Amino acid sequence: MSTATTAHDANELFDRDDWWDRGSRAFASLHAVSAFRLELLATWFPGGLAGRTVIDLGCGGGLLGVPLARGGARVLGVDRAGAALRAALRQESGMQPLHADLAELPLAEGSADVVLLADVLEHVDRPGELVAAAARLLRPGGALFVNTISRTWRSRLFAITLGEGLGYVPRGTHEWRLFVRPEELDAMAAAAGCVRVQRCGEAPRLLATVRTGAVQLRPSRSLAVGYAALFQKVQR
Repeated sequence: MSTATTAHDANELFDRDDWWDRGSRAFASLHAVSAFRLELLATWFPGGLAGRTVIDLGCGGGLLGVPLARGGARVLGVDRAGAALRAALRQESGMQPLHADLAELPLAEGSADVVLLADVLEHVDRPGELVAAAARLLRPGGALFVNTISRTWRSRLFAITLGEGLGYVPRGTHEWRLFVRPEELDAMAAAAGCVRVQRCGEAPRLLATVRTGAVQLRPSRSLAVGYAALFQKVQR
């Protein structure tokens, strides 16, 4: 969740140690949407990620990285939120934490089979630079998984007006101007030497969200709110 170059510091909202506390309202929605994305990853990687090297950029408390590590992936979680990394480490999953800023990654090029950018791009001023940095970490043929929020009136309504206004997401989490349209992400990935191979819209399940008190997602053909995409690094 923490990012390279932020216009507003989401790090301050999420640099805390209760990521895995099921009673924490701050992270209830993140747990729910992370479960949805783990299912999506299982669909897009039908053979699983066991044995693969996965770098989770902006990993926060490891809501993706910890389950993937438990499933046998070699996961390196990178974040500059120290308390969040300690929360991930306490899960004893085998995920390796790295305290670093995404703008200055101390990692070798071509060192990963899969790189994750989950809930990150919508917090940075220069998302293209972060996509390029993520792509550099991939081996040829490696996969870049991204999920983010599109810059539309519907995303402003659901993510900010309702999501933050009703307390499903901490106030101040998002700035609408930083949201990334799908065609913009495609262009960033292409400039970094990657081609899109999968994409799925993420739409809110309104009744389930109200019932559970946490944002619940469903797959959608519409990309007007949130979306996830999988890119492959071109083999040269």
